[in-house]
Amino acid sequence: MASWYRPDPLTRDLIHLINARRHDHGDSELAIEILQALLEQDREHDVLTVLAALDEEMAEWLFDLLAEAACAVLIEGDPDDEPAYAVLGSLELSLQANLDAPVGLKIDPVRTADLLRQCLHVPAGTVVTVEPRLLTDATFDFITLQKLHDHLSSLAGSQRRRSIAARLHPPVESTAFLVFELIGARTSSFPETMRDEDRDALLQGLTDQCPEIALAPNMLDVPVHAAYGMFDAQNAVRLHRLADETAAVWHDLDAPMRSRAIVHLHTQCGNGVYMPVWTDLFDPDLPEDHGPVWTSPDVWVFTADLPIEWPGEMLTNRLLAEGCTRFENHIVEAPDT
Repeated sequence: MASWYRPDPLTRDLIHLINARRHDHGDSELAIEILQALLEQDREHDVLTVLAALDEEMAEWLFDLLAEAACAVLIEGDPDDEPAYAVLGSLELSLQANLDAPVGLKIDPVRTADLLRQCLHVPAGTVVTVEPRLLTDATFDFITLQKLHDHLSSLAGSQRRRSIAARLHPPVESTAFLVFELIGARTSSFPETMRDEDRDALLQGLTDQCPEIALAPNMLDVPVHAAYGMFDAQNAVRLHRLADETAAVWHDLDAPMRSRAIVHLHTQCGNGVYMPVWTDLFDPDLPEDHGPVWTSPDVWVFTADLPIEWPGEMLTNRLLAEGCTRFENHIVEAPDT
């Protein structure tokens, strides 16, 4: 008899919640419980693999729930009381150019918590805590959704607060993230907009503490789940590494070939929000059936709420800075798109 694979209970539950969403009768609270259980079992890669197989609308819906599952934990209490949450948020900030190494990016956590309380209009009774320094994109490259969830769960369980990152790495894209927690919040969500006066006051208060921050109010994102900031940071790191590798190979070519080489930038779309990006180097003097002179490994980036052209634009700008001038941007669509 053939050996049949039977999914484990959590995988079956994940399949059921996706099907329920397709038929417009999904239970968001149950979905978050299932996703939190998967994170607690260190199975976030399983969820990201599922995301890659979904259409864009379904994938972004599931990632919104995954972000909330990683970054919002219900605080245990009297069942008759109003629910209270521990919520992990982040703000994305631009940094000045030419920062010294090692980077400090230190802020006063008490002063910053008061600043967030005022500018975000945090309700009375909610405790605000802040990471004592800004985290860089390269620092976030070492963090997972499970680590974010574990960090927040410990705070929801009244355990001693520990920093999310043990070490700070130099920024890759002149970007840093202010990470903070709201303990005892009455909702697990954040505002989608911020008043201009609050935005300006928050940015001014942060730059007064940390002169490395660039005074760029249009770059101060409203509070989002830290999961979004984490993937944005990891995308930047991975695309810069891909550009570094491509440029290094391009520089190693002999001068005549380098002058005529064409860099093909490949991005995948149409299969949700988790997609591969890769590069090829082509010599137009070689026959078409020769194929590329070199092909990079795939780099996977997370494109929730990002235009599909963004990875190609970022790679183009980086490679132009390295001296490459001939490009073709190929958006590789899935068969059903």
